[in-house]
Amino acid sequence: MSDEVHVSTDELRKLGTAFALHAYDLGRHLSEFKRRTDAEVLRDGFGTTEAGPGERLLELSEVAGQVIGRLQERLDEVGSGMREGALNTEAAEAEITELMRGVQ
Repeated sequence: MSDEVHVSTDELRKLGTAFALHAYDLGRHLSEFKRRTDAEVLRDGFGTTEAGPGERLLELSEVAGQVIGRLQERLDEVGSGMREGALNTEAAEAEITELMRGVQ
């Protein structure tokens, strides 16, 4: 087994950007979901203002929205972490290069 580690900072940055884009897309879909499942729309769809199927559906849509919102935040955090990791790796490589030049 090799003790070497190889990191492609370009690929890490690309992957981090992909996570961020998916988080952004999920946020757009979440906004549309919330618009379509707000209380007024659900009550109008069931034709009542009384508690019943519309209220239960409203509760479920709120929970789903919260879960999707947390997923969106997590995707964005992972993407940011990957991009930060790429920057840190590049900085470490530059520092090592300078140290090696000083040894010669």
